[in-house]
Amino acid sequence: MKRAIIVIFAAFLALGASAQENFMQTVRCSKASPAIFEKVTAAVEPYKDEPASDLMVRIAKEFLGTAYVAGTLEQEPEQLTVNMDKTDCILFVEMCLALTQTIKSDDPTFENFCRYTQKLRYRDGKVDGYASRNHYTSSWIRQGQENGIFCEVSKDLGGSPLNQHVDFMSTHLESYKQLKDNPGMVVKIMQAESELNKDKYYFLPQNDLPTLAKGIKEGDIICFVTTVDGLDIGHVAIAVKQNGQMHFIHASTNAMKVIIDKQTIADYVLTHKSSKGVRVVRIN
Repeated sequence: MKRAIIVIFAAFLALGASAQENFMQTVRCSKASPAIFEKVTAAVEPYKDEPASDLMVRIAKEFLGTAYVAGTLEQEPEQLTVNMDKTDCILFVEMCLALTQTIKSDDPTFENFCRYTQKLRYRDGKVDGYASRNHYTSSWIRQGQENGIFCEVSKDLGGSPLNQHVDFMSTHLESYKQLKDNPGMVVKIMQAESELNKDKYYFLPQNDLPTLAKGIKEGDIICFVTTVDGLDIGHVAIAVKQNGQMHFIHASTNAMKVIIDKQTIADYVLTHKSSKGVRVVRIN
């Protein structure tokens, strides 16, 4: 009997190891990423019991100077792609959030970080072709809220109703190689857009930001609402306090790297015609 239990337990461990290997085989990962993961987790491990928002700010600062590179996910076939040595604005925030979840978990491994990333990036956490990715930031926010990871506080901070309608992807097929000659994929994207257009949205408008921004806290995810028709969010960052004022850390297209912006959140919106306000997401 004892021998049988040992055999069953060994088989169970082997099955678990096999599942781990199979998952990592589905990940497209840069060579530098595992080492960067180890370096960052070691640096912030002493602070793992801090509130998630504080921990995420610490993690974000570890990536200062990381290169801004656009389009790193646009590879075929569609699979989970992890690049910790290069990033864009949404991937930077997503990476910091997934790292926060990983470090606070009972399994702070690189594999678990990849799993958290997949759960954030793909609808229902499953990679099932190009359309399964949360392409619109509103979709990313919606899923994160449903999973209890964070909540949007734009309305609570005194925000106004936002008349938001998304259809940019389905009306600009020439901008997406995966959609150009794939009617079936376009239908799936249109279905995702339709679902998002059923929701109600709130934002902190440009003119009200100097006052309403006082409710923003360090570690909040700042989503800059774009003026581009058919799009929802044009830029994403993490709020960080500097000299008593709320600035933000982000993957900057101007600096072409991760920086703490010299402008406050309110000043940035007031001086950028491409943004008409912000939506604010707070980690649970």
